[in-house]
Amino acid sequence: IYDELVCGVSVRWLIDNQCLAPYEYYAPTAVETEGMRVQAGDYVIKDLEQLMCDRAIYSDVLKSWERIAKGQKTIAYCVSVKHAEETMKIFRNAGYTASEIDGSTPPKVRARIMNDFRDGKITVLCNVGIISEGVSIDDVSCCLLLRPTESHALYWQQAMRCMRYQPGKVATIIDCVGNYSRNPLPDAEVEWSLSRSARKKPKINAEGDFFVRTCPKCSKVFKTAPVCPYCGEEYPLHPREIKAHESIELARISAEEAQKAEQERKRARMSQGQAKTFPELLEMGKARGYRNPAKWAYMVMKGRKR
Repeated sequence: IYDELVCGVSVRWLIDNQCLAPYEYYAPTAVETEGMRVQAGDYVIKDLEQLMCDRAIYSDVLKSWERIAKGQKTIAYCVSVKHAEETMKIFRNAGYTASEIDGSTPPKVRARIMNDFRDGKITVLCNVGIISEGVSIDDVSCCLLLRPTESHALYWQQAMRCMRYQPGKVATIIDCVGNYSRNPLPDAEVEWSLSRSARKKPKINAEGDFFVRTCPKCSKVFKTAPVCPYCGEEYPLHPREIKAHESIELARISAEEAQKAEQERKRARMSQGQAKTFPELLEMGKARGYRNPAKWAYMVMKGRKR
């Protein structure tokens, strides 16, 4: 449809120029979505609901929030109405003020809940598809990602909702579903194009390491490094990385072997070209261990006459 693409300033520029708040990114739990059904470019909601309504996941989410962002004004992004309601109950049962809104919430009730959230009467607001765009609450400092997605737009809209700028504010993004592994981080450089969709960055780089890692100790997410830049914890290689390292090493060895074989063939051709007579070729064939050196020497001389 369009012939030209105009790119705005980057998220990194907006952070550096105090238009967006800097952030800290945590991925304390891992939800496995491998093999899940995809429809219209994203996961099937029914499958996500079944996955995310596991009691163990609820427990991990609460513990992670308490450890990382306890007391912060938080927006939780949920998969479905059932999931949002259950998440709200988990927080309420733990003694925190929490509410839930979704598309079926009556307008007056939704307005009251939003006003209470803005006024600080509600700490955790669990929503389904309501606060992804067009909602700005400056003092929200934490986003709790509980909806796995492969949509870059949806991911950024949700993850960055807590990055409204306030002096001294550092936003907290708690990614309990590993969305960082499917999408670029909020301030990552992305190459946009009119001719194709945004390319998904490979999870593993040329060295066999994940482009982005999660510290096993402090749960912070960072660009690949042998140790966590935040707490100094050494990063143990994931089994997938170990397998990638082994494959890369095998490929490197195979490439070296192929190069050596080609060099040997080149030297053999050069030495063969230097042998001018039949007796010289005959001796060369014997030295190389050919089964019938005389026949080989004869065929070489015959080929030269052509």
